[in-house]
Amino acid sequence: YFNKRKQLISAFVLIDSRHEPQKIDLEFMQWLGENAIPFAIIFTKIDKVKPKALENKINHYNAILLETWESLPPYFLTSSSNKIGGEEVLNYIGQINISLE
Repeated sequence: YFNKRKQLISAFVLIDSRHEPQKIDLEFMQWLGENAIPFAIIFTKIDKVKPKALENKINHYNAILLETWESLPPYFLTSSSNKIGGEEVLNYIGQINISLE
């Protein structure tokens, strides 16, 4: 996400919630952190995973991140087919915009 001056304000890392943490995703998030690029995680396709399994996958993902991070980045649970989570992501972007004014 870029501001009006074309400066990167936040990146969004899309993660398919059906899969275990992928090395390439974890390395990319590490790179974002090392380069002081704020980011949020968007877990996609949550409608494809049963609620308890989804909770376990998110908790597992968070546990892996906390092995190298002091705190977790913001994250969102989304499903484009069921229209879940989009409003929360837009609200997050809105909050970022307000904080830049």
